[in-house]
Amino acid sequence: MKYFLSFICLSIPLCAVDQSALSYTIIQDQCRLPILTPSLAERETEKIILENGLEILLISDKETPQSSAGICVGAGSWNDDHPGIAHFLEHMLFMGTEAYPDESEYMQFIKDHGGKVNAYTAPDRTVYMFSIHNDAYAQAVDRLSHFFIDPLFSTSCIQRELNAVDNEHAKNIENDGWRQYMILKETGNPSHPNCKFSTGNKDTLCKIPQSDLKNWYANHYNANCMHLVMISSLSIAEMRDLAVTKFSPITNAPHQKKIPQSFLLSDQQKGSMIFIKPVKDLKTLSLCWEVPSAFATNLEEKAPEFIAYILNKEVKGSLFAKLKKENIVENFHVSCDRFSKDSLLFCIDVSLTDSGLLQIDSAISYIFSALERLKTEKLPDYLFQEFKTMAMIDYQYQSRKDAFEMASETASNMLYEDLSSYPIKTKIPTVFAPQRIYSFLNTLKPSECVYFVIADPNKIGVIPDRKEKWMQAEYAMIPIDQKRLQTWQKPEISKEINLPGQNPYIPNQLTLQNTPLQEIPTLIHQDEGSEVYFLADNYYCIPETVFIFQLKSPLLDQTPKAQVLADLWSYALQDLLADDLSFAKDAGIQIELKLKPLEVIFYIQGLSEKTPLLTKKVFQACKQVVCSQEKFQIYVSTLAANYENSSKELPLCQAAEQMSGVVFDQPTSQQKLLALQKTSLKDVCDFSEKFSQCLYVQALLYGNLSQELATELCREIQTILAAKPYPLQSQTKAKVLLLSDLHGPYKLIFETNRQGAAALLLLQEGPFSFESRAIQQILGEALQSAFFETLRTKQQTAYIAKAWDDEKEKQLMQYFAVQSSTHTPSDLLARFELFLEDFAKNLPVEISLERFEKIRTSLITSLAMRSENMFNKALETTKLAFYYQDFAWINKQIDGLKALSYNNFCIAAEKLISRKNSRRLAILVEGVIADDKNFRYELSSKEDVQALGQLTSVN
Repeated sequence: MKYFLSFICLSIPLCAVDQSALSYTIIQDQCRLPILTPSLAERETEKIILENGLEILLISDKETPQSSAGICVGAGSWNDDHPGIAHFLEHMLFMGTEAYPDESEYMQFIKDHGGKVNAYTAPDRTVYMFSIHNDAYAQAVDRLSHFFIDPLFSTSCIQRELNAVDNEHAKNIENDGWRQYMILKETGNPSHPNCKFSTGNKDTLCKIPQSDLKNWYANHYNANCMHLVMISSLSIAEMRDLAVTKFSPITNAPHQKKIPQSFLLSDQQKGSMIFIKPVKDLKTLSLCWEVPSAFATNLEEKAPEFIAYILNKEVKGSLFAKLKKENIVENFHVSCDRFSKDSLLFCIDVSLTDSGLLQIDSAISYIFSALERLKTEKLPDYLFQEFKTMAMIDYQYQSRKDAFEMASETASNMLYEDLSSYPIKTKIPTVFAPQRIYSFLNTLKPSECVYFVIADPNKIGVIPDRKEKWMQAEYAMIPIDQKRLQTWQKPEISKEINLPGQNPYIPNQLTLQNTPLQEIPTLIHQDEGSEVYFLADNYYCIPETVFIFQLKSPLLDQTPKAQVLADLWSYALQDLLADDLSFAKDAGIQIELKLKPLEVIFYIQGLSEKTPLLTKKVFQACKQVVCSQEKFQIYVSTLAANYENSSKELPLCQAAEQMSGVVFDQPTSQQKLLALQKTSLKDVCDFSEKFSQCLYVQALLYGNLSQELATELCREIQTILAAKPYPLQSQTKAKVLLLSDLHGPYKLIFETNRQGAAALLLLQEGPFSFESRAIQQILGEALQSAFFETLRTKQQTAYIAKAWDDEKEKQLMQYFAVQSSTHTPSDLLARFELFLEDFAKNLPVEISLERFEKIRTSLITSLAMRSENMFNKALETTKLAFYYQDFAWINKQIDGLKALSYNNFCIAAEKLISRKNSRRLAILVEGVIADDKNFRYELSSKEDVQALGQLTSVN
């Protein structure tokens, strides 16, 4: 169970500023651990507290590509006095302020200047964040600050935004994660605020008068419970002036009502098994404990996180390995899910096999056996040192993060730690206290645990006898008999479950290579079967590498059968590499295996010293993949459930899959399910044997390594694979459907049992040229905000309403999508067309010359920006090398934007979105809409209409 929530009241050591009439105080920085990344050497920070009590972390970074801000209000759904009022108020703050009354102005301003904006409500906090191009930062900060100074709360917006919240709730009703969370709330402690309905819907929110909304805001949105982070290319002095000027007017009310201290879990939950009927085909077991406050609040020791770190390992002798050996689990994860400063759940989540579903007691017994091993065996120092070392490396050699994500994460985390020491305690465990760890382990008792089983009731023989109030999720809660609990309390310790050994991938040195300045990658190898580029890192300057390998094989021919075999092969490969992948992940090396219709892609990223070693092991394993009958059955069962569950995704997700199937000829999940049913173990073994015999390999070796090492690694991988070449002229090429411009528009209609409905519209905009792409991007930026404002804000058809442009296989595409719980797909499509018709007629108004220039400048700035981190740089370079085959492509895009005239733009844009462009394809997915929301015209005859109505005489 994954939840993210927090609040903290801080006691802060202050350092007085020796100047008069200042409205802030500088907080002495007690975070002594330096950041060693050379590219962040000039980053400066300052911590201040305003007179009104608002705490602010200022981060000045002259090289940041974008600026951002995040503000965390220490009030969330646990503070609700009406169900969902905190969440609803979050929505309302976007609906205009006295300073900026236009309800769409804020989001359009951010979007027009290349930024992102969002907010979320958690149990104990509400977080708002944005990112934007540096030159528009001050204006964006001003707009954000007025959320907390003079929001309008207009009655017209209140009525409309009710529908948005209602749609947001509706889209979650059939989400199994949400359903489990709602059952946790309903069966939890009724005296704890977590039991409340936190999202809200139209029924609960329509009863809230405007005065109550304003009062709740006045009582909870106070400066003394807010935490602000500002990240910018401005100097510290400039940022400080901006922060003081814009945020000092926020009022302060020191007597905010505190959340009552009580346990989140109830006595009836503890020692009980809660069986939940899922929407999808799921087979999961979860064990959850409420962590005592003394451990939840101790950031220096991090005892729960340390135990999770140990248990999560999938290495020989681990709990995970034992459960897999017994064919009980497919996957396993241990997490610490924070709700607030004091509230933390320690959760063990197990994805069960079909066999495991019949061995739930055995799975639980092995879990308590592993916990008993930890309680009774001396914890070796090296485990905590590895845990601490990797946390320190991650902090001290951090990359420059995406500005938006950094603002969101930082604003939230500031609640958990005194600003004076932030972020050292949040990031790094500093105290190894074995006795305290044993004390924490002793709290993980069978009788204190809540057990969740999510599975088809027919497979486990437990029929639900209750329905959760808000989502109607069916479940049963059965107390576990004392004998079983006592057995788990004193388990037999399995000899096959042991503490992990030392991690061979922990780096010994973090030296940066002294490489020549290099902007364009070097082609270090090319022949009929491969093409390999090398690029040394001279900008990010961290001890990491990113290797990307794209493997094309004649066995990957875009058919459903090929996709199925690749999926099964990947399961077997990852099982074969389990030990190495687990150790490497804990040592800062990540591997992602991505399967595409025509290629397999390996992304290998991490600390540079040991990455080449792991890379060679991965390709050695590719030659050694085997699959037993027992494993084959497990893989097939897992894959079948994944394919079947695609029909239970949101209607919009189903529409997207159908669109890809039609336009790009990609196999759908239903096609793959049919192919899976005809796939044998011999087919998998043949695929595994032949896959690496004939290949075309495209690779980028990038980061902290020399060209000599890269060349040597390239040779070694070639030797390991020993593959025959799969020449370019023989390769299956990607396809794209070009819609006829003599016919159309077209629509395809699908049905689903999922709640809601979706419409996805594609406008094909012709082949790529730099001018056409420039026109598409400027138009797409304007359409994005206008479509959201019309379909979401004004018409309130849905919570999810978005438009985006894309370029794929050198064809330009414009998409429009809505997921609704109140409107039919045909109704939505009609609204799309009306929107496009109005936009085309009013194009000079919607995109004036001034706005055209503003958007063009923003796009040029975005294209010219360096990638935030090495991984994104590697992705960009790989695309330039192998897809565009032109390292000057981005500069040519910029030139295309600069050369575009406003007049040419208007002429072309009007043709693209008006009825002159009939190359349109709509995918309509008709789901189940609740009777009280199902407004539609019924096809009838004259006789039926008269029979159902009443003919009367009018005097």
